Amino acid sequence: MPAVSLDEAVEIADYDPHLAGRFRGERDRLRLGLATATLRFEHIGSTAVPGLRGRPIVDLMLGGPPAAWTVLSELRARLIALGYDDLGEAGVPGRIYFRGRALRAFNVALVELDGTAWRENILLRDFLRAHPGEAATYAEAKRAAVAGGATTLLAYSAAKAPALAALTEKARAWRAAR
Repeated sequence: MPAVSLDEAVEIADYDPHLAGRFRGERDRLRLGLATATLRFEHIGSTAVPGLRGRPIVDLMLGGPPAAWTVLSELRARLIALGYDDLGEAGVPGRIYFRGRALRAFNVALVELDGTAWRENILLRDFLRAHPGEAATYAEAKRAAVAGGATTLLAYSAAKAPALAALTEKARAWRAAR
């Protein structure tokens, strides 16, 4: 695994509706390059929520059934060949994190299909899509984090963690009420 730092500069931008198309394009490129029908792809993160300000980086989540993990080293090698840096778990057990910054900015999270990370990311995305006011609150927490000096990924993630935890709890309550 190359020695690539997880930390990077953080920029917050207005929502760009073209990012949904970039997700689809990269998803299709990865489907071809990974050559496996066992992976499912989801668009997660701020760019998956229309109108939400955030980092202009498209987050793709790839979910594989337990059988896919038997070829994990092969999947990792293919993602590297497709231009991604393998950052390992990057502080999140059960997730393998990849970052691509060649032509456009993409992150890939490889997780167990229907596992906790898979369900929680989709839940948060769907909750924010359904609750624009909560998305606006989250956008403000992000803006405040950067304005407060959290201009690198690790500091930014730590600064917005309380807001993200509160949103996740609201999303869980929303799911339970449905």
